[in-house]
Amino acid sequence: MRPTRPTSRWFRSFGDVTDPVSEVVCFPHAGGSAAMFRSWQRYTSALKITAVQLPGREVRLGERPFLEMTALVDALAPALAPLTGRPYAFYGHSMGALVAFEVLRRFRELELPLPAALFVSGRDAPQYADQERVHHLPDAELLARLRAWEGLEPQDLPTYDELVTLMLPTIRADLTLAETYQHVPGPPVPVPVRVLRGRRDPLVRDGDAGWARQTSADCSVHEFDGGHYFVQDHEKSVVAHIEAALGVSAAREAGTP
Repeated sequence: MRPTRPTSRWFRSFGDVTDPVSEVVCFPHAGGSAAMFRSWQRYTSALKITAVQLPGREVRLGERPFLEMTALVDALAPALAPLTGRPYAFYGHSMGALVAFEVLRRFRELELPLPAALFVSGRDAPQYADQERVHHLPDAELLARLRAWEGLEPQDLPTYDELVTLMLPTIRADLTLAETYQHVPGPPVPVPVRVLRGRRDPLVRDGDAGWARQTSADCSVHEFDGGHYFVQDHEKSVVAHIEAALGVSAAREAGTP
């Protein structure tokens, strides 16, 4: 019998996957929403793609976004706890990598089943502060920095500026949360860390960016062409990489009569 699917305003999924090998719980970047992972499900029939929906965006637009990590984790961890009833992994990009890491540590404190792997991209390990702090900038300067990170073409700027201006309070709140985050050292997590990095990402350090120090399991690095938001240009390849890292093919074959 298939397990009953828990529901929550904190997460959403984008398709009905029969008996998935694993669920991948995805945490968005600053200003991002669950919708950024909408198309991932079309690239896999073995993984259940579930995206975290934070306050201040989409159907939660009227809710105040969090400004501090501990308060966010206090609210988010209990909401995600029901998802630990079957095999799962975490994926987080940029700010989402930090949030995923802290939720994982909270799950360990609560003695909940831990994810099979932690996938991170676009962010140095938690012991490193952000290389560039922008949350305090005036609106025009902040918008300019966001454009630079996106690497936009001139023809894309008007539409981008309109959308981002609407979301700027939420983006600023998320950046405040990420850039004022204070890492509290603790034991390495007993979960493999899989680092995905854009070769031209100006916001991350070289190599594993310090993530190997945060795991007592193993840490691997896989590079993609692109900058800070390389994931948006390589969704199919990113999903395939996650499948391979989770041993999806082997699990499917083992379950074949």
